[in-house]
Amino acid sequence: MGEQVERYKPEVILYFSGATAAAYQARMWLPTLERINRRAIVVLRERGMARHLESTRLPMLCIPSSADLMSFRALANARLCLYVSNVGRNVHMLRIPTLRSAFLNHGDSDKEASFNPFSRVYDEVWVAGPAGRDRYRRAKVGVRDENIHEVGRPQLEGISTEGPGLPYRTVLYAPTWEGWNDDLFHTSLITMGPRLVRALLDHRPPLRVIYKPHPLTGHRAKSALRAHRKIVAMIEAAELAKSKARHPSRAEGTEPRIRHLIVTGPEPHLYDCFNECDLLISDISSVVADFLASEKPYAVTNVSGLPERAFYERYPSTEAGVLLGEDLSGLAEFLDGEDTLARARVKLRSYLFGPEYPDALTRFDAAVERVFSGS
Repeated sequence: MGEQVERYKPEVILYFSGATAAAYQARMWLPTLERINRRAIVVLRERGMARHLESTRLPMLCIPSSADLMSFRALANARLCLYVSNVGRNVHMLRIPTLRSAFLNHGDSDKEASFNPFSRVYDEVWVAGPAGRDRYRRAKVGVRDENIHEVGRPQLEGISTEGPGLPYRTVLYAPTWEGWNDDLFHTSLITMGPRLVRALLDHRPPLRVIYKPHPLTGHRAKSALRAHRKIVAMIEAAELAKSKARHPSRAEGTEPRIRHLIVTGPEPHLYDCFNECDLLISDISSVVADFLASEKPYAVTNVSGLPERAFYERYPSTEAGVLLGEDLSGLAEFLDGEDTLARARVKLRSYLFGPEYPDALTRFDAAVERVFSGS
């Protein structure tokens, strides 16, 4: 293995360690690193992790032992190591003095993970746009402003600003998971998820529902898993009821056949779901921020019960969305009211992701080249 890596002469490392359910954190960066102007390689720490990453042209190697990793000389040509999550095993790679470290994160959101104090251990922190920089400034967690670099979010290039164009509207419900502790609890799944989905299924005129829970749902709280299963059962029951109903499929004046969708695996991709929907309902997470690339209407659940003004101040990515209370207040306005926030979404998109020109991949590639130039 060492000889193969030496022949490849990797220049940039994408480092990942974690549970298989968290593989999406590395997966989202693979297409971007395939397109940069430097030779990139993926370094994994857990055996079998490669099977949970999508097909890629990037070489991958697994080095479970910390001693083997720190003495693996075939990586000597590499100058930059990119990290997508804050885990304890990062320290093994961080101890290699010849590598400059940059924290990418696995999403750009208002969650605490986007301004974690652990981020100060890296040489640099790369954020999508001005919003990411401001989060660290407000949090005052010890990350120096000069070490923060705005690099865009190249993954979002394939997100369309057009709806699917179907004769009915599609709503994507993509709740986050329950978090590692109660301080990180942002999920609507437990407190309002089933009621929310029931309201969507019962809406008239009919809506199509796409349900895509977070990959880590139920990892900590069994109540989240129970709510998830209840939602799945509701959607499956709605599908079964439709299939049993006897309506002429093509008769004039009949409702079109609407097929709801439950997405619990890596396919279809979240961004494909964005392109398949007209509206999003989600929680505080990077899903909300990424969806702004579509410029479509979105709603955010207020599970904390904060007053509206305080909520928007604390979570800036929600400012151009409709706020949903735990009693589902705001849902009718969101589904049936006039869209008055289109201009606000365009403005917020620039704040979250930076300028449209140069494009995000160009800015990301420039950040890589800056490290190699030593500037």
